Amino acid sequence: MIAIVVGIPGTGKTSVAKGLVPHGWKVVGFGSIMFEIAKEKYGITHRDKLRTDISVKDYRILQDEAATKISKMKGNIIVDTHCSMRSPKGYYPGLPLNVLKKLEPSSIISIEADPEEIQKRREKDAATRVRFSSPKEHQEVNRYFAAVYSVLSLSPVAFVMNHQGKLKKTIDQVLEILKEVKAHG
Repeated sequence: MIAIVVGIPGTGKTSVAKGLVPHGWKVVGFGSIMFEIAKEKYGITHRDKLRTDISVKDYRILQDEAATKISKMKGNIIVDTHCSMRSPKGYYPGLPLNVLKKLEPSSIISIEADPEEIQKRREKDAATRVRFSSPKEHQEVNRYFAAVYSVLSLSPVAFVMNHQGKLKKTIDQVLEILKEVKAHG
């Protein structure tokens, strides 16, 4: 089973995904796989360069290759990824149709947080990461993208708030969603 956990940078989606590991889930970072492929194919040296130094066409190829690799994995897989990525060129879809077809997700879970909390979390990595949008705008765009992905993949989409200091509660909510999806296919 493949479930997709999405969220904008700073929502805590990776922390939530990692919290699922003790419950039998393997976490796969979609962007990490893309970055590894991009390093080899294009000589990209920093993950943020995926959004600024690669053509849209090459970015789509990377997404497709990462989806192919993930689709071959066995077991309960959580794909940790961004629903959309903001770049100087606009918003890229994190899960275009070809990627959704390869992954065949059973569920899409969008992790969200208050924009103020997101901004504070982002400040921790501001020296090493480049952000192109406000948390409020990006999170709103993500909701639109997630709804479209749900329609295209015929997968349910859930929106789960991850408030500061409430990670365990958020993980428990996600586990309940995954349990329900597994039980009712």
